Amino acid sequence: MRYFMEPTGVAIIGASQDFKTINGKILKYLLKHKYRGQIYPVNPKYQEIEGLICYSSVGAIPNQVDLALIAVAAARVLGILRDCGAKGIKRAVIFSSGFAETGAEGKGIQNKINKIAQEFQMRLIGPNCLGILNVSAGLIASFSASMEVDSIKRGPVALVSQSGAVGFMLFNLLQEAGVGVNFVITTGNEADVTAGEGLAYVVENPNTKVILTYLEGLRDGESFKRTAERAAVAGKPMIALKVGNSASGQKAAATHTAALTGSGAAYKSYFDKMGIIQAKDSDDVIDLAQAFVPGKLPHGAKVGIVTMSGGVGILLADRSEEWGLQVPALSEALQEEVRKVIPSFGCAQNPIDVTAQSLNQGEEFKKCLKILLASEELDMLIVAITMATGKLAEKIGLDIVEAALGTEKPLVVSWSVGQVAKPGFDVLKEAGVPLYHSPARAAKAMGALYRYGNFQRNWKAPEADAINQIRQGKIQLALKESSQALSEHATKELLELYGLPVTKEYVATSGEEAVAIAEKMGYPVVMKIDSPDILHKTEAGGVAVNISSAKEVEAKFLEIMASGLVYNPQAKINGILMQEQVPPGVEVIIGLQRDPVLGTQIMFGLGGIFVEVLKDVVLKPVPLSRADAQKMLQDIKGAALLNGVRGRPAVDQEALVEILLGVSQLAVEAGDSLLSLDINPVTVLERGKGAKILDGVLVGNTLSTG
Repeated sequence: MRYFMEPTGVAIIGASQDFKTINGKILKYLLKHKYRGQIYPVNPKYQEIEGLICYSSVGAIPNQVDLALIAVAAARVLGILRDCGAKGIKRAVIFSSGFAETGAEGKGIQNKINKIAQEFQMRLIGPNCLGILNVSAGLIASFSASMEVDSIKRGPVALVSQSGAVGFMLFNLLQEAGVGVNFVITTGNEADVTAGEGLAYVVENPNTKVILTYLEGLRDGESFKRTAERAAVAGKPMIALKVGNSASGQKAAATHTAALTGSGAAYKSYFDKMGIIQAKDSDDVIDLAQAFVPGKLPHGAKVGIVTMSGGVGILLADRSEEWGLQVPALSEALQEEVRKVIPSFGCAQNPIDVTAQSLNQGEEFKKCLKILLASEELDMLIVAITMATGKLAEKIGLDIVEAALGTEKPLVVSWSVGQVAKPGFDVLKEAGVPLYHSPARAAKAMGALYRYGNFQRNWKAPEADAINQIRQGKIQLALKESSQALSEHATKELLELYGLPVTKEYVATSGEEAVAIAEKMGYPVVMKIDSPDILHKTEAGGVAVNISSAKEVEAKFLEIMASGLVYNPQAKINGILMQEQVPPGVEVIIGLQRDPVLGTQIMFGLGGIFVEVLKDVVLKPVPLSRADAQKMLQDIKGAALLNGVRGRPAVDQEALVEILLGVSQLAVEAGDSLLSLDINPVTVLERGKGAKILDGVLVGNTLSTG
């Protein structure tokens, strides 16, 4: 892709002196935006164009050329490609239409193009595309009228689009919104280079911080997945406008670029899993790009709202909570600080109403913003302005910019008036402060920042293949070597390989060793018999909790060992499991069961009577996406207990999601060597405090042939 995006020289086949034609525009824009490489116009009609030597043929160019730009009738493309191949040009952008998008005849011509490219080891972008941009290099290889601007605002955004028209429409809207763009790649029919390859290039490029993409369908799903993982590792958000999800949309996509569209649900599931933000329309794309360009993510869900209108504050609070944000009450101490810098008839509670009067009072409004941004009680700030014009609008803009640039917390602005406030808008755009003209759009953008920040905190990069293979080998070997269930401790050792939060525990083989372990761990402790032959430990008298002294440890050690032997005289007893005692929380059950036809299913439900009596569980096939895991939590009948009910706090659902994803990965790697897994109970603590796996048992599949 570097030869496409960073060429030292480009040939324009059929270049024209008439800058109103397509080939004339391509040359015009390269000159206008000061392309840094060499430009070689090719057209036997001219000897020179705009002071550049014009060559009669590609072969007449004396120097090596990295890239050919071809915008001629479809019938001429084959011959021109052969000329480029003979010249040794290895990259070409074909703007021309009339290929696979038109039907069988056009597809036949496109196949011939591919054969020529393969013959000369040439790579192609297009046909039926609007070209590519590398703004930092002045490479404006497009004839889009978007290039008529005097200057292009350059920035950290990269845009990869399968549709040229949509791609440059988005580019134009981004420029109008003040969002700087460095790369645009439109791939058209994708006879050769795909959107996935374009995305791979921009993700790896250090000048890219935010990636936007318009997709109708992917031909190279595996490549796209690898790119999505690299973007997640690099912390570069991807915003996708995926179309062709409906039956009519899929038909339109096929006729537009002959794309192979997949299931909309499958894309959504994968996007959710990988933290890819799915936009609904062009407005979404622009709004989200603005939000992510500053590179600031909230560390939590707590949003502060500053407004000059109580009604707008309420509206923002409602919309914010819809996007998963919290609008917390401020402490009395913080409210007192705010009261010092707002009028007495304002409101220091969240949403904070500074009133219109404070905007005219020197530094007071700016001080209020800085106080709130400095507080640990808030993770982000939405500033809502209504009517302000002229010099006042400019002053408000400058105050907001100073506050926004002085913090690492996200700050976005909702300014719901027309162009009368343009002086303020211009100040915000120039500084890169996200600006929205409705409260709902501001709240939605902030919600996206929160969700992506949450994804980054919780997502774990796939381990290197070698590590995966070692882990996979360990679990398959352990399951195949055991003709029965694994003990609790052996099960947990395998769960730990997947980063699952098992209890801190050690196996003691004597009373003396048990006491030493308990003293080191700290009281109280839990003691359990550890045996693959005693799965129902409570029935066997094999569990003791709240053990608080060395004397109790010694006594319980002997008691549990004796009870185990009475329960099953032939049992293999590894010892007594000395385990940390986890504080109370909500108990859930997670399991795996392998169906010989449908494969492994993962189960989730509430523990206790909910699973024993009500059978309140849900099942899904593995592997799970993040969206699948989150939906499982909400699909059980007792979901309200996880969300918090009757004064009980909400539990740490993110911790549960991570456990479900880890168990799903274990199932994938264990394959058919696993028969079942029972993790029961998992104690889930309140939000932010995690979860612990208290007990579990893995059972191997003795019929496995793998």
